[in-house]
Amino acid sequence: MKEFGRRALALVLAVLLLGLCACSAKTEPAQEETAASEAAAEPAQEAAKPEEAPAAEEPSKNEAADAAAEEQPETVEPETNEATAREPEVRAPIDELPEQEAPAATDVPLTCTISISCATILEHLDELDPEKVELVPEDGWILAPVTVEFTAGQNVFDVLLATVKANAIHMEYQNTPMYETAYIEGIGNLYEFDCGALSGWMYRVNGWFPNYGCSRYAVQAGDVIEWMYTCDLGSDVGGGVSQGYEE
Repeated sequence: MKEFGRRALALVLAVLLLGLCACSAKTEPAQEETAASEAAAEPAQEAAKPEEAPAAEEPSKNEAADAAAEEQPETVEPETNEATAREPEVRAPIDELPEQEAPAATDVPLTCTISISCATILEHLDELDPEKVELVPEDGWILAPVTVEFTAGQNVFDVLLATVKANAIHMEYQNTPMYETAYIEGIGNLYEFDCGALSGWMYRVNGWFPNYGCSRYAVQAGDVIEWMYTCDLGSDVGGGVSQGYEE
């Protein structure tokens, strides 16, 4: 019995060994297949990977500088001459400009000659108011001929008025600019009718007695204006009755 048991145990062990051998045989081919598949996959993966492009070589500093110099356009220096070489003129602000002098007047002043005479009274002193005899100058000149200045557009009355004021000579008159009428009543305190009923003041320009008022006669350069006292409505001074009579 013991021997039978040993044989049975040996048989069981043999069966077990055979089973183990069979299992190991099956496992090794599977492992070999797995290793083979892995080995085949590695080349495929390597083939699938893209080839990395070789890194571009970085240019050296000298090469970069040369390339930049070649890319820059060539600049042409402008020609210089005396006109362009001058420094720009610096102008002062308007408020700092020097004041300009007013231009000198080039117009020659207008002048004329004027005089005031009462010489005819010397021949009619007997007709003169005795209180006024001392007002008559010995030579008859209240104002000897004098050259005066005037402005364009002035009339004989304007010149007479300015002259007596400048020489402090008394004068009384009536002036109505609206009607261009001016009447001389007295000069040097010698009035109309002081030496008779026909006495009074008259004026003459360039030897001619105008037959209109002195405020209407426009003075011209070089005119000779004479104011004269008449004792006979102008007959004693060559003027007639102031009707344009030319002496």
